[in-house]
Amino acid sequence: MKCKALTAAVSAVLVVVPMAAVAGVKIGGMAQGEIGYWKDTSKGVVQSQGTNMLDNGRGRLWIEADQKLGYGLTGMAYYMLKVNTVGQQGFDTSPFAPLSDAGEKYVGLKGAFGSIELGNIASPYKYTGGVMWDAFVTTDLQARGNGGMSGGVFGQNGFMSNSILYQSPDFSGFHVAFAYSPMNAGVNNGTATNPATNLTAQHGDYAAAVQWKALGWSIFVARDHASAPGGDQTFKPYVTPIGVGPDGLVYAEGSNSGKASPTIVDAFHAATQNNTKFGVKYNFGPVAVMGQVENLQTSGEANPTRDYFLGIDGAAGHWTPVLQLGDTTDKYFAGTDIKVSYVAVGTFYNFKKGFSLYGGYRRTHITGVSSAVASAEPGASNGTQSVFSIGMRKVF
Repeated sequence: MKCKALTAAVSAVLVVVPMAAVAGVKIGGMAQGEIGYWKDTSKGVVQSQGTNMLDNGRGRLWIEADQKLGYGLTGMAYYMLKVNTVGQQGFDTSPFAPLSDAGEKYVGLKGAFGSIELGNIASPYKYTGGVMWDAFVTTDLQARGNGGMSGGVFGQNGFMSNSILYQSPDFSGFHVAFAYSPMNAGVNNGTATNPATNLTAQHGDYAAAVQWKALGWSIFVARDHASAPGGDQTFKPYVTPIGVGPDGLVYAEGSNSGKASPTIVDAFHAATQNNTKFGVKYNFGPVAVMGQVENLQTSGEANPTRDYFLGIDGAAGHWTPVLQLGDTTDKYFAGTDIKVSYVAVGTFYNFKKGFSLYGGYRRTHITGVSSAVASAEPGASNGTQSVFSIGMRKVF
């Protein structure tokens, strides 16, 4: 027993002392557990139903270290690791996110010019509007991937690996952010190769956003681009639901996301992705109303996929009620219009010091699934997914 206690004490000293010796080190994180009941129906027949308990990608730990360098400069370092609160750590709780350790990580420099970060960075496309406006993000009720916002690494999921991020200082309410990846896949760096399968961004990929905030308004435009040389690209396209199947929602991703003809443009072979997003938000005191439109286009498709999102939320004491609506139109094949409607309603009850309870209902309804789509995606059909969910969350 004494040996174990001594070992624990030594370990604690080894961990804490180096951190304490560096000024400006902060440690934080989030933990979440959520219980949801879902039911998938198609043509009046229940395809699947049941109860799950998930973290939904919310659990994480982070370390942040800033150091004053003089000359008005600050050195920055940040590590964020995803941690599954309720399940095995290796289990990916989201069908859209990269591996469980692919959190935001960077080293950077900030000053009067703004800031520059090098690392696995937060995409300006994702974090302008997007997940910042989806009150139910990382829950079973979220808009992304459920008909209100795009999923996928170059939608509202994941981070851009091996990239540079510049963020401007605010001037007259304007803020500019630009991220670019200089990384070439498959290049030997002297110690190891860098295959495309290890990258979520590579040479030529970029994301940019311009946002204005003033007088209660927030208005932005964002853009991202994923270039994919033949055989040099993995999961880049956006993700959107295209049907209800025996195991839940069926998603178009990878080789067939949003393509406009039966001759599919494969994401692994020279498909490029161009997404544009526009949003407006206004705060009426404690109540916020926001709208967002995404235009998602993969090379080779005649018509883009469009995602529309409308959200209303407001604080009333400890309560924060939320209503979110969405609509997606996907031209999966020429002459096919897949319609996805999304509605989610619920509330948060916020205690002091970062602890909250939440609950709500989501409905995702899909129509327009043709026989051609069902043939390309076995099991996909018109239908509805309904979810009731409750959960708790701690931010520390």
